[in-house]
Amino acid sequence: MRQRISVIAALLSAAGVQAQAQTPPRPPELPVEESDVAALPVLGPRVVMVNTNWGSTGARLFDGDTGKMLGLIHEAQLSNVALDPAGRYFYVAESIWTKGNRGTRQDMLTVRDARTLKVVREIALPGRLLVGTRKHDLGISADGRYAYVYDFDPASSIIVVDLVRSRVLGRTEVPGCGLSAAIGAAASLSLCADGALAVTTLDARGRGSVSRSESFFSAENDPIFDNFAVDTASGAAMMLSYTGLVYPVDASGEPKAPTPWSVQEAAGLPRASTAPLAVNWLPGGRQPMAWHKPSGRLFVLMHMGEYWSQKEPGTELWVIDSATRRVLTRKKLKHKASFVEVSQDAQPLLFLNEEETLWVLDAATLEQKHEIANAGGGTLTTFGPVR
Repeated sequence: MRQRISVIAALLSAAGVQAQAQTPPRPPELPVEESDVAALPVLGPRVVMVNTNWGSTGARLFDGDTGKMLGLIHEAQLSNVALDPAGRYFYVAESIWTKGNRGTRQDMLTVRDARTLKVVREIALPGRLLVGTRKHDLGISADGRYAYVYDFDPASSIIVVDLVRSRVLGRTEVPGCGLSAAIGAAASLSLCADGALAVTTLDARGRGSVSRSESFFSAENDPIFDNFAVDTASGAAMMLSYTGLVYPVDASGEPKAPTPWSVQEAAGLPRASTAPLAVNWLPGGRQPMAWHKPSGRLFVLMHMGEYWSQKEPGTELWVIDSATRRVLTRKKLKHKASFVEVSQDAQPLLFLNEEETLWVLDAATLEQKHEIANAGGGTLTTFGPVR
């Protein structure tokens, strides 16, 4: 018995030595990681912002040259985001509730540093309109002094915020009108239900007075897309109707009714009709037109359909010379798109968006440079005077 126990002990001892010999050496200790926060570069014209304000919690920034995401601006649902013309701040007009989806409502203009995206300050607002995929419910004046926040409580009005003193100056009613696109140093532009333009001009104290143009479009029979292109510095704008009429607007002085021209006629086709069952090429999407002001070129998303199909995404991209009113190129898109934007530099980039995917194209050749998945879906904004 003792001999058997000795043999077993010897075997166990040998197995232990063998197991110990097969034990791998301990890996070297890894250095301790130190977290940091990168700062954004100075945002140039070839950076695009995708504001998914309908169901997301952030506006994403992408470098058009590399296709890389630069940062995320946190925001509440149904917020509006605008960049200070000097590139110092992002302004977010947003609304929250103390209990998430109920409780005390708080409306504010949140100011974020444009390099770190950190909150610098919050300016309480007396209200604001909550609505998705609208670019011009928040405007920043060309000199960066004033913010214009559109509200509809209880009447249609524009809240004027002094961004230097961080306080609300007051509100100006714009009866029957909507939007608050900034133009110049002390004015904002709205569209009205009677087919007119309204310009709210501020005096030295920041109090607004409203002047209106004559009616020039039918809000009932052929409305204008609300995500139009406007040059904040000059007050010039390009507006597009559901049937494809282009309205070149000059809002630098007293608002005047513009004379329209047809994108279909620019392509050698008959002008679109509002008659039932009349099929034609029509603009479509949420942001169907982009304007490259230096060249005067318009980029319009078009689809084949009937009147009132304005929400259908574009299947073709039409490049139009607004000076000669001629279609230069018609490109069939590989993927449908509902949003289009263009950078304002000498060699511009074109941005298309649909269902969380962002495409970056060379605006001159229309060749694709990047396809960015999971980029978010929403209004597109490049940084410069035209937005």
